[in-house]
Amino acid sequence: MARTAAPAVLASLATLAALTGCGSGGDDRPGPEPSGVKRVLRLATASDVSQEPVRQNLIRAWDAARPDVEVEFVHLPTATDDARSQLVATLQGDRAAYDLVNMDVTWTAEFAAGELIRPLDGDPLEGMWEQVASTARYGEDIWAVPFNTDAALLYYRTDVWRDRDWKPPRTWRDLERAAAAATDEAQVTEVFEHGYATQLGEYEGLTVNTLESVWASGGELVEKKDGSATAYEVRAATPRTEAGLRNLADRYRRIMPPEVRRATELDTLRMFERGEVAFMRNWPYVYNVLDAKMAGKFGVVPLPGPKGRGASVLGGQNLAITAGSENAGPARELLDHLAAPEQQRCLLDGGFAPVLKVSYEPEGPKCSLTGSAAPGGGADGEGGETGRTGTAEVGKPGEAGKPGEPGEEAAEPDSGAGPGPGGLPPYTRALTEALGTARPRPVTPYYAAFTELIQAEVHPSLRQNPDEGTVASERLDKELRQVMEGG
Repeated sequence: MARTAAPAVLASLATLAALTGCGSGGDDRPGPEPSGVKRVLRLATASDVSQEPVRQNLIRAWDAARPDVEVEFVHLPTATDDARSQLVATLQGDRAAYDLVNMDVTWTAEFAAGELIRPLDGDPLEGMWEQVASTARYGEDIWAVPFNTDAALLYYRTDVWRDRDWKPPRTWRDLERAAAAATDEAQVTEVFEHGYATQLGEYEGLTVNTLESVWASGGELVEKKDGSATAYEVRAATPRTEAGLRNLADRYRRIMPPEVRRATELDTLRMFERGEVAFMRNWPYVYNVLDAKMAGKFGVVPLPGPKGRGASVLGGQNLAITAGSENAGPARELLDHLAAPEQQRCLLDGGFAPVLKVSYEPEGPKCSLTGSAAPGGGADGEGGETGRTGTAEVGKPGEAGKPGEPGEEAAEPDSGAGPGPGGLPPYTRALTEALGTARPRPVTPYYAAFTELIQAEVHPSLRQNPDEGTVASERLDKELRQVMEGG
């Protein structure tokens, strides 16, 4: 079974993090170890905040079946920015410090450009959404394979509306009206302090929400140049982008709690659980966390847009093999295993977004984990899904527009409790539709500077008094030009 590295070597945390997977280069794979000698694969990853350690269980199951290999988890800080800083510093000092690194999808280009990870042979991206596969490419090569992806969902209370025909919001205007209604005792049986919560703390969550608001207004912060995989044009000073920046600040003042300005995913989850807000933007893993405490009282739909469903930022993790690893062979075998359909289905059952489309099909492969290791598995040794009675609602899928543009007006949502066809989790349809319109963040080795600048410029605009601060889009435009050129 996998062991934990010594505290002096790592920032030890209680649970495993998002693990993701793919293969490594081929020609430099080392040969087998002498008989009886185990290879130790050191995997650096951040802390897992999910309800069940399904990703850790997948690693442990592979480890248990391999007498020649032992996986050692090295835990990084939970905060994305802190995890990246520690990982970069360690690998720049010793490229063989780890064999495998779990990366936020936005790190891949930086790590590839810095030669901290190695390119992969073959075509390990088959069967994925193109926008998901794009997070693993840089230049002409593939540097990682996504293990799990992510698209945000809108969570809402289902049990408080006096109008029995109430439907979840499909547009931003719908959401703002519903958020106001949630504070009115004439319209709800349980009055909420505020309507809506999202992640506006000065960290990556703020960048994600900024991009989604800009896209919903038809704007862009940066846009890829034609024919280039890594060069971007800056569009921060356009009227539509300015409108998106302004809308984010206005919504904060109108329908969100003041403390959202410092909130993370966990903070907004707690607000929703405590009944402080009726609506919340968050990731799919939150569904199982809520279902354990609020079964039957909430539902999910894709994020709203201007005329129908909107576009979520594409999240997720990629797993890559370090440039200095001496165990590239077994590392690649582990990554290929994690990317297989049977393991991917386990992720869906555990509250995560698989990267393979087939994992969302009712007749697709079943989860490879059994007994207590399976998602929903209990002490009685029975695996599978248990106790899910939340509601997952989604309009009839229409033809989506281009990424970031609204698709067709959503049809009347249908809803149901418990697992769907083929034992699929109840949030599957909403998640599949959200992934269909999700958009990746800029694929650039300068992403760390990009997100730091967005946070620094946007956060001061989030004031309860609108006269206290606005985003200076022309200044942002100028500074982004320097950042995207490596300046």
